[in-house]
Amino acid sequence: MIETEIEFGATPELTADMIRAQLDLLVRDEVFRSSKRSVAFLKYVVEQTLNGLADQIKERTIGVDVFGRDLSYDTNLDHIVRTAATELRKKLATYYVDEKHRSELRMELVPGSYIPRFVLPGQARHAQADAESESETGENLLETHSPQLVRPVPLVGFKNAHERTAPWWRRAYRGVAVALIAATAIILWFSWLHQASPEDLFWMPVVETPGPVLVAVGDHPNGPPTLPIMDGNGSPLTPVPGLDSSQTVPFADTVTIARVVGALEARKKQVVIRMGHSSSFSDLRGGAVVLIGAFNNEWSLRLTRQLRYSLAMDPDRHLIYIRDAKNPNSLSWCWGTNQPREPVTGANSPKLQDFALISRIRDSETGHVVVVIGGLYTYGTEAAGEFLSDTELMREVVKQARRSGTGQNLQIVLGTTVTDGTPGPPRVLAVSSE
Repeated sequence: MIETEIEFGATPELTADMIRAQLDLLVRDEVFRSSKRSVAFLKYVVEQTLNGLADQIKERTIGVDVFGRDLSYDTNLDHIVRTAATELRKKLATYYVDEKHRSELRMELVPGSYIPRFVLPGQARHAQADAESESETGENLLETHSPQLVRPVPLVGFKNAHERTAPWWRRAYRGVAVALIAATAIILWFSWLHQASPEDLFWMPVVETPGPVLVAVGDHPNGPPTLPIMDGNGSPLTPVPGLDSSQTVPFADTVTIARVVGALEARKKQVVIRMGHSSSFSDLRGGAVVLIGAFNNEWSLRLTRQLRYSLAMDPDRHLIYIRDAKNPNSLSWCWGTNQPREPVTGANSPKLQDFALISRIRDSETGHVVVVIGGLYTYGTEAAGEFLSDTELMREVVKQARRSGTGQNLQIVLGTTVTDGTPGPPRVLAVSSE
């Protein structure tokens, strides 16, 4: 336990059990339940500190132990730890600003480091009383504006030396310095966001998810999907792919797979590729997922059914289409399932229109980020892959997404004109961010 004397009077003993009890309250609160990353980050740094290992809490060790990065990963290129720390500080501030939490043990990260500090109830009002660092090396990572903190040593049998209050001018100087450092960090963070490429912004939620990315490829190429028997409630039904799976993948889908894998590996993400029928729900729960294919991929059909844009079909008209929940009767983005499978070529061959849907969602079923990339037919899938590597088109989508909303779910509807069996450049038809 920790015993401290301060000018404001005797301080109650702070124990590891008290800290862990408060940690449990934090991670179960609604502020944290929506962010597994913040929960993992906070649990890690608290336990490391309680185990006397706070001196080992560094950006690289957090990246490796919490976020599954390689030991040699480049912290200058991969900002996941700094991003997660910023998010954690905001969530802690949001939690403690609520009046009902004012009487609880307070947790926060020491400015300039990732080490946690703990303030007992009733002492938070004296947060201007600085604790001077006792380190012989002159390091001030544990310097704090709180009257009590946990240092990187075992708790059992340890007592802090007498804490002295710094002069007012020194406290003011430190306060200004901390404010300047925080402001600089915020400016650098927003500067990085604006400098990041549109591709980086699109893939960021996937890249920041710990562990490898599962790429599940559609493998039901034989015939259009079917609709299940009506359930009588009048709600739209999710189409079901054909029962026959195949070990072959259309060439256009292969091109898109190569583009996706290249984008992820360029961002230091390990990729696991599997056929759709061999990917279980347990596999999808393991981390971030990219689904290639629309009507030939059961998971694409299932995981987009509750979104604004989903995959639907009209068997009476022999159409598959992208359904807009806000305009459900529209069949503007459709493909005829009774068209010849082989493209008609030649000078007088008709031009076809294919459409594609790209969805990046925080899926409630899997608990992770899911990206769905698929065309109504194979031409649309190829055009979607081309779109993901087109900086100018993606930049325009980022602008539209910011205007339409700030939600975690991003959906993009694309169109392409097919000539002689070859899709033309992708066109952005609709963007939704909810």
